[in-house]
Amino acid sequence: MSTHAARLSGANDTGLPLAEDMMTGAEAIAKFMFGDATETNKRRVYHAADKLGLPTFRLGGTLCARRSTILRWIEAQESAA
Repeated sequence: MSTHAARLSGANDTGLPLAEDMMTGAEAIAKFMFGDATETNKRRVYHAADKLGLPTFRLGGTLCARRSTILRWIEAQESAA
């Protein structure tokens, strides 16, 4: 089986389906990163995306991110510290 065919079973290297890997909205991203989606934590998400390089993208006007990509970004931040 080729690498490409194996990758089709999931949306990323973790094998998660796209629906489980993707987060839509600052609220979902804040809940994933900080444990809850308070207004302060949502602002922290927007700040990190704008100023710190948090890997996000927009679908229309909605901020989105993949769990797997954020985890890799956090690991890179830890390594750089």
